Amino acid sequence: MLEKEKLAATGNKYADWVRNLRIVLRSAKKLYVLEYDLPAKPVAEAPDDVQNVWATKDDDHNLVQCLMLACMSPELQKHFEFHKPLGMIRELDALYNETAKSERFDIMKALMECKMAEGSSVGKHVVKMIGYAERLKALEFPLPPGHMMDMLLSSLPPSYDGFVLNYRRRTAEKSQASVARE
Repeated sequence: MLEKEKLAATGNKYADWVRNLRIVLRSAKKLYVLEYDLPAKPVAEAPDDVQNVWATKDDDHNLVQCLMLACMSPELQKHFEFHKPLGMIRELDALYNETAKSERFDIMKALMECKMAEGSSVGKHVVKMIGYAERLKALEFPLPPGHMMDMLLSSLPPSYDGFVLNYRRRTAEKSQASVARE
C-alpha cells in the first residue's frame, strides 16, 4: 500500500502517505515507534527479560525505519537514511505540513465555490461535494457536523429553493420536538 505511492521530495500527498503509514503500523502493532524514541540500551548486567524487551523494540524501530525509507523517493531516502523513525516523522511534518495546509485551502475553496448547475445531476453533485469533505477529513480537517449539509443545500440552484425550505422546516420541527421531550 505504501509502496504504491512513494513520498516524493515535493511532499505532494504527504497527509495521505502519513495516514497510510499509520494504518500499516497500527495493524502491525508498531505505531508506538512514531511516538516514542528507542530507550537507551540496557547495561550488560541487566536481566535477560529487560534485554529481550529492548531488543524487540530495537527490531521494531529498525523495521519501521526501513519501511519508511522504502516508501520514499530516492532523494528523500538519501536525506533520511540515518534518521530514526520519530526524527524522520518530525522533520517530514516540519517540511510538509505547509503543503498540507495549502492543499486544505485549495479543497476548502473548491468546496465553498461548488455550485450545482441548473439541470445537472444531483447525485453527481453530492458525490463531488462528499469527495471534497472526505479529502478534508483525510487532511485531518473534518467539517463539523451539519456544516456539510449546510454547504450542500446552499450549493443547489434556485429551482431547489422549495426543497431547501422544506428540509429546513422539517429539521427545525425535529429540533423543537427533541427539545420538548427533554
